Amino acid sequence: MTEKIKFNIKSVCEILDVWIPLKIQYSNVPGVNICIAHNGKPIYLKSFGYQNLEKKVELNKNSLFRIASHSKMFTSVGIMQLQEKGKLKIDDKVNKYLDWVKGENEVSNNKNITIRQLMSHQSGMFRDGKTHHWSNHRFPNNLKNTISEESIIFENGSTFKYSNHAYALLGAIIEKVSNQKYDDYMYESIINPLDLSSTYPDLPDEIPDDLVFGYERVIPGKLNREIFDHSKTYAYASATGFISNSADIAKFLSSLCLDSEYSVINRESKKEMIKSHGFTDRKNGKIGYGLGLDIENIDNNIIVGHGGGYPGFITRSRTGINDNLQVIVLTNTNSILASELNDSIFDIIYNTKSNLFEGSNLKKDYNGIYRSRWGDMAIVSIGSKLVSFSAESTNPLGDWSILNKLNINTFVNTDKLGYGAPGEKITFNKSSDQKIESVTTSSGIMNKIK
Repeated sequence: MTEKIKFNIKSVCEILDVWIPLKIQYSNVPGVNICIAHNGKPIYLKSFGYQNLEKKVELNKNSLFRIASHSKMFTSVGIMQLQEKGKLKIDDKVNKYLDWVKGENEVSNNKNITIRQLMSHQSGMFRDGKTHHWSNHRFPNNLKNTISEESIIFENGSTFKYSNHAYALLGAIIEKVSNQKYDDYMYESIINPLDLSSTYPDLPDEIPDDLVFGYERVIPGKLNREIFDHSKTYAYASATGFISNSADIAKFLSSLCLDSEYSVINRESKKEMIKSHGFTDRKNGKIGYGLGLDIENIDNNIIVGHGGGYPGFITRSRTGINDNLQVIVLTNTNSILASELNDSIFDIIYNTKSNLFEGSNLKKDYNGIYRSRWGDMAIVSIGSKLVSFSAESTNPLGDWSILNKLNINTFVNTDKLGYGAPGEKITFNKSSDQKIESVTTSSGIMNKIK
């Protein structure tokens, strides 16, 4: 890990401590868990907000979340293991193992679908079948009657078409080839070998104490937010069943890095998984999809991982393959915050020009949220300078102003243009006990609220 990245990780940790407690309120998110790890070992692991709003039970570092489509990463690793053992080939036809995968129409023939196409969302198959399980929580126990000509949307191999049903089929293949139940295979071949002590392939019969409540999004005109029931996902566990915490996810993601000290698949399998098989529509075609992993390049670093959406939960976890650097963001409501935070954390780590902040480090005394009638502003010390940005920001790096120190109480905004206060001074005001209580800006006084 370079000195630049080490410095920027320290900087983003300082930013998160100040920014997130208010940001989750602006985003109407009950709670968020954030982990930044290196080689699977947490550097920063903190929870903000609540796992139970009504009783004000706070989230903690061990809190468990429904991580939904993260399950696809585990399932893909399981398939690659079986290929390494010679029990299947990912370019085999699915019908070779599941003879009930058939059905043909004018668009395509399900008998042509390969395991690789299921893994890379190139099967052309419908997204979720016909059971409406996302609304009624009744996930299918068996898939045999779900595949027919009605499951065909596009010709296989012709385009990216995200499909949970495809990953449910991969779970069925794992069961068929290994002669084990999917849960048992995951525990024996992935979860236990990687020492993921807080990870479950599906909701266990006895609900873990640390599993947080999943809250409904804020709906205009509705006063009380529904708490969604937890449910088993059965045949869909391989697509969306997993439950875990951020420390375990960091370990798992680290094991996918090519030079990881511990892993349950070999280097060649990992290279195949991180090879893009097509582009998704996220970020205007800049996000590719491999085998159970979405793929992005940031500053010449390959970033892979997955997001997850489950009733009451949105999560996003990724690892930098070159640096073995993991960022995990878990939330307990349906909100875009998890993806926004994951993106912005990686952006700050890889794209902050750390040389701008060289010099004697400033004290944390200035750090905090400052409020006026116009809004809330976060101020954070990074190296020799301060940065200021709106507490509502989706990405501080894209919004911040850098403040140069003139003296102990006065700084100057280094912006050269914009609608804020380029080139103007701000002054910190102290109470009788010499604690900063406000800041005077060109538009008036902002009182420190945190």
